[in-house]
Amino acid sequence: MTNSSPKIIITLLASLCASAAMISTNVEQAKAQAGANTGFCVPAIATGRVRCDYDNGDRYVGNFVNGLPNGNGTYIYSGGGRYEGEFRNGVPNGQGTYIFANDARVTGVYREGKITTGTALFANGDRYEGSFDTTRKIGTPTGQGTFVFSNGDRYQGEFLGGQPLGPGTFTRADGTRCQGTFFNQNLDGEGTCTYPSGLRYEGELRGGVPHGVGTIIEAGKRFPGTFRNGQREEF
Repeated sequence: MTNSSPKIIITLLASLCASAAMISTNVEQAKAQAGANTGFCVPAIATGRVRCDYDNGDRYVGNFVNGLPNGNGTYIYSGGGRYEGEFRNGVPNGQGTYIFANDARVTGVYREGKITTGTALFANGDRYEGSFDTTRKIGTPTGQGTFVFSNGDRYQGEFLGGQPLGPGTFTRADGTRCQGTFFNQNLDGEGTCTYPSGLRYEGELRGGVPHGVGTIIEAGKRFPGTFRNGQREEF
């Protein structure tokens, strides 16, 4: 019954917080740079298709309207990341992808420079699909979403502030399925787990495995007890 604990979702939270901060900062820089014309654009026009080299090391190729990125374009940041997609009034707005220097990327629908719904793909192969916070912890999973680990495990459920909080289901690649209420990024919670063998567990979870007070149900018989790291303690 023992399973190795899943990689905690703190990876997701940290990465998306960083991406949100970077996107928010850079799009404002982009707007300021384009509006102030602190660089060189070819051709030197306020509206139309342009290529720009800004004084801060950023670059842009795409459509301009009144001196700002508008419509389709690509903004390349001096740090190695870039945004490809739709702009409005100088900031990402519409369908687009932010690509990091390590090839992690966030693809989806942007509104006023903020990702609202879409997919975050990380360099290690993990990914998140769902909705994102646009008001408080900008860019972090909030609402319904699915986190898929590179090993095939997945968590699907409610997120708040970048962490699971509320009803959800954690499914392992081997078919083990735990459904219940989850409290944090470590997949601590309470619920029911079913195993490929037909065994069932009801009780507390830590790291997505039985841990705390619970009951094993096998062939109609119930065996209550205390569990540690997926194992029932014997007294």
